[in-house]
Amino acid sequence: MSRHRRTFLLLALGLVRLAFPPRAAAYLDPGTGSYLFQVLIAVGLGALYIVKTYWGRIKEFLGRRHHRGDE
Repeated sequence: MSRHRRTFLLLALGLVRLAFPPRAAAYLDPGTGSYLFQVLIAVGLGALYIVKTYWGRIKEFLGRRHHRGDE
């Protein structure tokens, strides 16, 4: 095993260990759920805005792809 591969493997295992601790003593207050709900709404509205903004380009791209298949 090369040195770079071993270093990458150790780093990856360390990050996995940090991401999944064996036991967590955490408290989620009642406002956490409403905050997460607001974040999900913001992400959805942001995605809709992006689609609205670039709708012409999206239609053009899909139209070109569709017409290429007809030829």
